[in-house]
Amino acid sequence: MLSVRRIRSGEADLFKKLRLQALKESPEAFGSSYEETAQRSAESWVNQVESSALGSDRATAIAFQDDLPAGLAALYRMDNTPHMGELLQVWVSPEVRGQGVAGALIDTLFDWASGNNFKTIVVGIISGNEQAVHFYEKYGFSAAEGISVGCPAGSLVLTKEIK
Repeated sequence: MLSVRRIRSGEADLFKKLRLQALKESPEAFGSSYEETAQRSAESWVNQVESSALGSDRATAIAFQDDLPAGLAALYRMDNTPHMGELLQVWVSPEVRGQGVAGALIDTLFDWASGNNFKTIVVGIISGNEQAVHFYEKYGFSAAEGISVGCPAGSLVLTKEIK
């Protein structure tokens, strides 16, 4: 059974495990590397989880398939445009891809965002990741220009309005 929820305070070890698993399994999909991220201090993992578990500026969603962690996604309010959020760190375990996990993660974050005064969600996709482009377009995202996100130069930026 699939369940998705916002990360909870105190779940730094769970987040670290999932994030490193994502970077190891799909290194081409992210702007940071496994090696670089694995070097982070324990305090930085705790700080990231605490800021994503509470408040209205960022949230991380965790998916569970049969009570086992199966994916994650995060949404952070953009500093210079407070009504806009950037979708980041979206990853689903290969064992459960194609089963609606990514959509459930994003639905959870969109529900949270709609209650926290977000109007637009943006996502940056590393050049060449056509599978991700197809997924986001199917989800209702469309190409945007003039928006800077945390992806490397040459990445495609897509946006979607929150209803």
